[in-house]
Amino acid sequence: MKKKRVSLNDIAESLGVSIALVSLVLNGKDAEQGISAETKQKVLAKAQELSYKPNHFARGLRLGKSFTIGLIVSDIANGFYSRIARNIEDLAEVHGYNLITCSTDEDIERELRLIKLLRAKQIDGLIISSSQENPDEFNRLKAEGFPVVLIDRCFDGLEASCVVVQNREGAKQAAAHLVEQGYKNPLVLAIEPAHVFTIRERCEGFVSEMKKHSISPKVEFLPFDDAFNEVERLIDKLIQNNQLPDCIFAINNNIATACLQVLRKYNIDTPNKVGLVCFDDIPYFSFMNPAVTAISQPVDDISASAFEMLLKMLKDEKTELEGGVKHLPVELIIRESTIKKINI
Repeated sequence: MKKKRVSLNDIAESLGVSIALVSLVLNGKDAEQGISAETKQKVLAKAQELSYKPNHFARGLRLGKSFTIGLIVSDIANGFYSRIARNIEDLAEVHGYNLITCSTDEDIERELRLIKLLRAKQIDGLIISSSQENPDEFNRLKAEGFPVVLIDRCFDGLEASCVVVQNREGAKQAAAHLVEQGYKNPLVLAIEPAHVFTIRERCEGFVSEMKKHSISPKVEFLPFDDAFNEVERLIDKLIQNNQLPDCIFAINNNIATACLQVLRKYNIDTPNKVGLVCFDDIPYFSFMNPAVTAISQPVDDISASAFEMLLKMLKDEKTELEGGVKHLPVELIIRESTIKKINI
């Protein structure tokens, strides 16, 4: 026989107090209502004794909330986004929220469908790394009063809050480092769609720094869903045409991983024949052979900042950057993949 769920009334009756008092204590409002520490401890002890578990669904109905938030990213399999998802999941749990995570595969229409789907599931707020071409959808959500925070990607004219890193600055640092190491024929490998904020910022930052040194990088855009095969086809073509670059700037960790695999397949010496630097650092870059030079992003800070902004909106608190953009610094970590061992 199924055991009856313990209710607030059960706790109240066993202590001879009101349901309202029990509710205030269990919701952390005892101090503001002048409930004594002794009474609070009695309520908490009885709740533990009876194995009371709060009914979040009922509480949500009372408050008009689902205590669920959404997270939409381009690819949850990407190490950068999976780390952000785990961080936000942990933060959500601490604050009594559940998290639903979705991937768009850089598909604009799929992203819009996912936003609609999550709202139909009555999520209380949304954190999103968007593939849209303009801020219209997010400005509309903000105008409706729906809590939304963008991460990693931004837009000109965006009215909603956003957390991004210094993409241009990081790409410039990578370019300056390659120039310092004597590389003169760089290739930028990016992914489509080219309009995406991070991709555009990183490409423009890298190219502008290289042009200061009279170097004009070649930029290639690869399909989002076939990185390895496209990198292989491209490098094979460059080898056949004797046009292999002397260094590659990979726009993200998936592209960099594909480059490492293809360069190794063709026995191309990294860094002496082709140097490699990646925007975004992931754990295995530090112990690969060669270890990969990378621009490290503050994943923990991105997650914490975005969640803090959203939480304040959920609590109807004003944020300092509501409707603004928070820029976080990056760090260039120099490793073996860009340090030539011999003069060639």
